[in-house]
Amino acid sequence: MNPQDRRNKLVELIRGNNGKIALKEVAGKIEISQSALYKDINILENQRLVRKNYGTLELVQSEEKKHNFYLNMQKKALQKKAIAKKAVSLAMDNDTIFVDGSSTTFYFCEELKKCHLKNITLITNSIFVQREMITAENINTICVGGTLNKLIGTSDGDIWETLVKDNFYANKFFFSCYSLPCEVGCLDPVQTDASMKAAFALKSQKNICLVDSSKFLLYGTFNWIGLDKIDTIISDKGLDPDITEKLKSSGVEVLLA
Repeated sequence: MNPQDRRNKLVELIRGNNGKIALKEVAGKIEISQSALYKDINILENQRLVRKNYGTLELVQSEEKKHNFYLNMQKKALQKKAIAKKAVSLAMDNDTIFVDGSSTTFYFCEELKKCHLKNITLITNSIFVQREMITAENINTICVGGTLNKLIGTSDGDIWETLVKDNFYANKFFFSCYSLPCEVGCLDPVQTDASMKAAFALKSQKNICLVDSSKFLLYGTFNWIGLDKIDTIISDKGLDPDITEKLKSSGVEVLLA
């Protein structure tokens, strides 16, 4: 049985046991070594499909988790988490940081909460990031208002873009995008979201793009920033060396996680 089929079977096993099963029961129902089981559990936890709780596995069944945002978090989850950990190393005490509403930057915010950095101010238009930061004692969060985009879980609009341009400034902007073809720059499918990201980028001292290697093979709709305005790109080790060279030749720092 290949690993993905095995993980699917594990999820179905939990579902068929009223959403909860003791870890010690799993081995008797699925032929799997202990090391493989814990690897599968780690992957499923990263994908927000299950949670481990005091010797049991529980299925994450919240309707909220069916939102597009959480579905996106499940894609390339391991790569995104590695990128997020690398990105946090660029944050410093007293930073003011913009973050967008992407799944990769949500992972970045999770890692930021674990740090012992002091006096961090986070500015975001993501409703999911705002909620995640409620328990972050070391982070002051400023929520940018606007019209709620229910599809992607962000708030935006012309008035709020102007508010950002006229009133806010950040040391760093951590963001992602739908696609990043080297000849164009960042592309996203939602115009209002792309426009708000452009406002953040305009008022940031340093623009840091967090993208897994698959994003360089896609194409989107609205271009809101070119490579000439991106200081650093953090991707995974699956990035094609030719793409890495193209990015570096455009003056972009490339970090691989």
